[in-house]
Amino acid sequence: MPNVRREDLEMKIPALMHLSRLGYGYLCREQVRRRDRETNIFPEALRAAMERINGRRISDGEFGQLTETLRMQLDAEDLGKAFYGTIRNGWNGIRLIDFDRPENNLFQSAAELPCGNGEGSFRPDITLFVNGLPLAMIEVKTGDRNGGLQAEYDRMLKRSQGKEARRYLQAAQVWAFSDDRAEEQDALLPMEGAFYATVAAGGFPVYGVPGLLTPDGIRLRARNAEEERRILEDNGITERPKSEALRKSMAPNKYTHRMLTVLFFPERFLFLLRYGIQYVRETETAGKEYLTRRILTLRQMSVLRSLRGKAARGFLNWSAAPCGAAGEQAMNASLVALLRDLAPMALLHWVSTDETEQRRDRKMLEACGVACVSRDEAPDGRLILTPADEASDGRLILLRADEESDKRQPECGARGGAGRKVFILPSPVFRYGARRSFHAKLRRAEPDAILVTRITERETERGFSAVVMRMEVKPEKEKQYE
Repeated sequence: MPNVRREDLEMKIPALMHLSRLGYGYLCREQVRRRDRETNIFPEALRAAMERINGRRISDGEFGQLTETLRMQLDAEDLGKAFYGTIRNGWNGIRLIDFDRPENNLFQSAAELPCGNGEGSFRPDITLFVNGLPLAMIEVKTGDRNGGLQAEYDRMLKRSQGKEARRYLQAAQVWAFSDDRAEEQDALLPMEGAFYATVAAGGFPVYGVPGLLTPDGIRLRARNAEEERRILEDNGITERPKSEALRKSMAPNKYTHRMLTVLFFPERFLFLLRYGIQYVRETETAGKEYLTRRILTLRQMSVLRSLRGKAARGFLNWSAAPCGAAGEQAMNASLVALLRDLAPMALLHWVSTDETEQRRDRKMLEACGVACVSRDEAPDGRLILTPADEASDGRLILLRADEESDKRQPECGARGGAGRKVFILPSPVFRYGARRSFHAKLRRAEPDAILVTRITERETERGFSAVVMRMEVKPEKEKQYE
């Protein structure tokens, strides 16, 4: 067998083979040459995907304007905010990614793809593409390598401060690291196990991937001998090695492979790209504002997926997610984005416990780019801030949407139709008063509304507070929503 690094044989090559079972085609060295070296975007793949998704031909002029726009966005000093807005919302009415139909997109992987050619250039072990766009990068290391993941993290942190790597780091919405060690999940220094992150302002914060996490409900594709042969040959192995280490390294339940499945299975990866990234304006201790990028935790994304999946069918749904600090800001903004997609014509109400909390909520939401209005203003698609004041005798006074808004909206029984209302109760339920009384009054006042509530409880085994969200829908409305 040729001289191949043990790290490649046990980590990188098996990871590429596992990605092929998730639905990622492999880009060999000959194909990689057809990329735009300034951005690592594959123009042919992007244009073909756009024409397929939008059902029309993309002219040379349109595509030229788009690619120039993407270059400018990746060079901007905004942590990739403009670029992310384009891939999520489209450009001039043209979608770049079909988030609703994963099968309508092209998923590909490449090994050791050069990012830049100067002093700050680098080559991630694996780059993942959606429709020719380099949206994720992966580093896999053997646990006994000098420095391990911590050394790789330090290198990425240094690169994120330089100009040479900016456009590549801003394009990659997700960075994943793994050394295949699942047992040291509580240790962040040194880093061991598996982590994922997004490049943020002045740092590179990471979230750990639980070692025992299993990707339930995901079925891998059958192994493709021809695709595996291409991967081996492109990485310098002309004959399939009869190696016990390689055979064990290709197991689907390997820790690194579970991480790849949980994060990058096409449907989950698209969901992460659509709802898992948020740009937040935060304030330093000195009072200066700055823009940063946040990525949701796996538990938070699980909450949103379950709300979309089960609540969309009219079922009562309970899910848990960590609660706290900047992560909660991003979670709230993602929740609003998801509900807007689930009920695009509905009036969204954000119910605060009192006027003081409403001011805090408004500041928090607007810091994440969520446009808000008060009850006496025309919503125009914005989030309506609705207070719920507690009277002196302990009863709750429920404040409805203003009558003028009701008059402007035509009646429509289908969920998400005009006139439908969604009430989001962001604070723990007990803070609104007696839970049953509050829910009963709100349901009587708005019998057709969608309620999104959460309560706080202590998870003693794991030692942190969690947020439990519940979406309530009248059962008779289920068929109308399908």
